Amino acid sequence: MSTLGVITNPTSGSGRGARWGAEALALLATRGHQVQDLSRGSWAASLAEARRRHRDLDALVVVGGDGMVHLGIQACAGSRLPLGIVAAGSGNDVATSLGLPLHDIEASVGAIERGLEGARARMDLGRVDGPGVADAHGRRYFAAVLSAGLDAAVSSYANRLTFPRGPLKYKVATARELTRFKPYGVSVEVDGERWQQRCTLVAVANGPVFGGGLRISPRSHLADGRLELVLAEPMSAVAVARIFPSLADGSHLEDPRCRVVSGTRIRLSPSDVGAALPAAFADGELVGAAPLDIRVEPGALTVMGVAPDSLEA
Repeated sequence: MSTLGVITNPTSGSGRGARWGAEALALLATRGHQVQDLSRGSWAASLAEARRRHRDLDALVVVGGDGMVHLGIQACAGSRLPLGIVAAGSGNDVATSLGLPLHDIEASVGAIERGLEGARARMDLGRVDGPGVADAHGRRYFAAVLSAGLDAAVSSYANRLTFPRGPLKYKVATARELTRFKPYGVSVEVDGERWQQRCTLVAVANGPVFGGGLRISPRSHLADGRLELVLAEPMSAVAVARIFPSLADGSHLEDPRCRVVSGTRIRLSPSDVGAALPAAFADGELVGAAPLDIRVEPGALTVMGVAPDSLEA
């Protein structure tokens, strides 16, 4: 019998998270597992409880979207504790990249049980350090993408919206932020090479997708020991609105104003060549303001229900 810590998010899935969380807890218990509900009413409190109970668990399971996966990553990164994902949110970019079931409680529990039997894989994480990082441990890990340009400003406003819910709120936030946008100034260092520039988009990708399936960095891979810095040069609001739909299939990278730089260590700092960078978000969650030191942590997370060879490049 396995001891599983489970964290649920009643607000995920446009408010359907409470039902999905209850179903996942009940099904895991019915299957004979010892289930401990570690949900504590807030993201920070649930994370603190997961860290406190770390040694008592055989696995940690999160139920919800990318925000819950991001929480689970903070608890499990760099440790023996594997992470199980019941993808039941409005945005499930990490689960999608891993090939895990979406919005299917029974299939997700099946994947977790296969993980308990040995079907698990190690994936890379991005690690973020900096004086503005919003975490008591002074660092933050992410699985998918860290955003620090217009996409971060959109995430910031979207997270404050109570209506509409789900992916539609990001469209509302994008429309609003485009009316306020001025190109940002950023100082960049990638594996020792330094420069500064004005930009529209600045993101660091560990995985290929963010924002509910947008393929910001199609060549990113979850187990290649690299990160990709995605930059877009200054654009007008009209140009941004025109190029934004191409994020759906990754064809934005065909635009000469967009480029990708691969590396293992990336530093993003403010620069007075443009407007101030917004606070960065990663996996849709607030990380903090630049300067930020970002590096890849190869094999830092064990994920359950993923074939060991499925993440090979």
